[in-house]
Amino acid sequence: MRKVVSVGLEMFITVCLIVFYVLSAAPLQGSEPRPVKTFGGSLLWGDVLFDSDWHIQQNIKTDSCRLLDSKSVQYAFGSFEECKERLEQMKIDEGVLPMSGCAVIILHGYASNASMLRKLADYLKENKTHDHIFCMSYPSTMQPILEHSKRLQQVVDNLPPTIRRIDFIGHSLGSIVIRRYLSGPLDENWQVPPNPLEYRKTFSPAGLLPSRIGQFVMIGPPNHGAELAKKMIGKAPLRRFLTGKSGDELGTDWDETEKSLGIPCCRFIVIAGGKGDDKGYSSLIPDDDDGIVSTEGTKLEGAAQWKCFPLKHGELLQNTEVFDVIKKILSLSGG
Repeated sequence: MRKVVSVGLEMFITVCLIVFYVLSAAPLQGSEPRPVKTFGGSLLWGDVLFDSDWHIQQNIKTDSCRLLDSKSVQYAFGSFEECKERLEQMKIDEGVLPMSGCAVIILHGYASNASMLRKLADYLKENKTHDHIFCMSYPSTMQPILEHSKRLQQVVDNLPPTIRRIDFIGHSLGSIVIRRYLSGPLDENWQVPPNPLEYRKTFSPAGLLPSRIGQFVMIGPPNHGAELAKKMIGKAPLRRFLTGKSGDELGTDWDETEKSLGIPCCRFIVIAGGKGDDKGYSSLIPDDDDGIVSTEGTKLEGAAQWKCFPLKHGELLQNTEVFDVIKKILSLSGG
């Protein structure tokens, strides 16, 4: 009986996801674009361009794009070129000046979304740490880490040269995505050499000049894999469908994942969570941990600073003391 219920539940969830895919990829109807409220994307949509208060996202299933404002209202749907053309016209209509100065790109963690970064983004905005603060959304459960990193490269490449410095902040998986992008040197297949540390000072990712790279803050990064993911994420068809390749890469496939990760080419800092004892927040993880990642597992060779707070994994994104440290760190970039 339990098996029948389980199979029925799996079928129901699968059908719901398929319906969601179809609806999430549906274009605006009619010849004239009209504003439509969206959920902002994260399951199937990934940001590929930021410009002031707008951003363009691409659907990983259809390759179609959409133009959204800061409140996730859609103003255009179609090809990237069509959305970009609509954006440029809106900027002219509203008298928006070209972006310049310093920017920070913030990436959320696994199975999360950009809205979880809002408190940190608001803090940075209130403290005027950057001219532009971009909370990047990406389909964390649907694609492998390399694809997320390539999407991050698109975002960086689409920032104008008048943005003179770009800082990076990643939470959990977001840190690993940024680390993959900033690992180096990388060849055309994004492969990392055996000893990337000795090359990191001269390395530059494609399209990103060394002088443009600021600093990188890792928050709760699973730099040696996520112990909880290794224990909880299996390879049953439905679980893999729901958790995606990234879940496997952080867990059961970590040994292979680690081979593709080098040392970031810029100054980077690690912020970890833990109870400060030998037990941590989770009984499933040996020694101290933040409930998801072991405290020791956040450490990475070459870090300029490592700091631990008595907080759980998600709490690191909600704590003002953590934000204060991040502000001080990023101020060293010369904003």
